[in-house]
Amino acid sequence: MRSVWKSGVIVTALSVCFAAPNHAPTPHLPSTSPQYRVKLGPFIVPPTRNVGMVVQARFNGGPVLRLLLDSGAQYAVIDRKAAARSGCIGGSDLDLIGAGASTPTVVKMQRAETLRVGSLTLHDVPVVIQDRKLADGIQGALPLSIFSEFLIRLDIPGKSLDLLPYPADQTNLEGALPTLENNRVLFLKGTVNDKSEGYFLLDTGATYSAISHKVARELHIAELMVERIPLHGGTAEMDAPLLRGTVRLRLGSRELAADPVVAVDLSGPSRYHRIEIAGLIGYPALTDSVLTVNYRDHLIRIEPR
Repeated sequence: MRSVWKSGVIVTALSVCFAAPNHAPTPHLPSTSPQYRVKLGPFIVPPTRNVGMVVQARFNGGPVLRLLLDSGAQYAVIDRKAAARSGCIGGSDLDLIGAGASTPTVVKMQRAETLRVGSLTLHDVPVVIQDRKLADGIQGALPLSIFSEFLIRLDIPGKSLDLLPYPADQTNLEGALPTLENNRVLFLKGTVNDKSEGYFLLDTGATYSAISHKVARELHIAELMVERIPLHGGTAEMDAPLLRGTVRLRLGSRELAADPVVAVDLSGPSRYHRIEIAGLIGYPALTDSVLTVNYRDHLIRIEPR
């Protein structure tokens, strides 16, 4: 999720999903894959709320851009102004759909020759160009899956991203949870209030964790009786109920601090991914965690720092 400051209120954006006719190939890596460390910055919205992590990156040797590190996004996204400054002009049409949206929005997609993150350079990188400004303080978003050719260690409280070579054999991550990878994003099985089980999107770019309206109904949560907040779901504006002290999220043996959460319509992303999405695991639920993400073997370990 991205948070946007508008007219004195914080508009919180739920992670977006990108519908494309073909599966996106992984960006081309250098011939050798040493390990890399990338320092992350905080994404702060007024007055002082930290709602995410920022990566500094360059496309095509252009200016340094501040990009939200977003495991819930399928492609790199930049706004039109940043795209022009980075030599990303034109492109083919692509349908984009996000939480709360009933129909897709058409955007442009092209391929950047290079993407430079720290000392790592990726080649032939798919980039989505948005007409609208994403948020004050950032020019776009960078999907975590862009580093899927590495074993990823994301230290959220330490604000660092380590990219490590995969071992030759299958990685053994003690305490790891299996994931379902679909369209370059990861889903984990979780349980809400020890009653409702389903798939949750891992979404480091989300300002709040979320549950679907369907899960809220199963838990007999009266959405009409609670405070509502404005949200921007990437492609749709909405008002969503803010649920405080009523939702507990468990992944395996660990309960995440998901309070408060919002309830949103996830039917559009569910149709696109062809799975019933029960909710999103947002940045606040992960702020005290170190994530080891293994896209190759479909595993993730979430542990306290």
